[in-house]
Amino acid sequence: MRRIMTALVFLIFLFVPNSYAASEPLNKLRRGMTNVVTAPAEIPKEIRAHWIKGSEKTYHIIVWIFCGFVKGTVMTTARLGSGVWDIVSSPVAIPKDYQPLLKPDYVFENWPQRKVGVVYKNLGDK
Repeated sequence: MRRIMTALVFLIFLFVPNSYAASEPLNKLRRGMTNVVTAPAEIPKEIRAHWIKGSEKTYHIIVWIFCGFVKGTVMTTARLGSGVWDIVSSPVAIPKDYQPLLKPDYVFENWPQRKVGVVYKNLGDK
């Protein structure tokens, strides 16, 4: 029962509103935990970004998909490392001008979208 209460208190403090003075370390911890869990989503994000970029320029989409996979793997490692760093360093005092290691803060911000008015090439087009 004691472990359940400890876990419950930890979760309550994890989701404390930003109005409290101790919210910065909790925000850093929350961002770190989120980035560790969602780091593998960088792979489909980068594949989509390269797919869109490749379909604007050339018919050789497979090359762009491979490049997106490689960059997604690198970004997954970077986001995972950034998340671990945020978790480990969250109890340390944070300076006012602190910026996260990666921008955007979370993987699902700025998801790649197709542009309006751009002609996209398909593999079967001639």
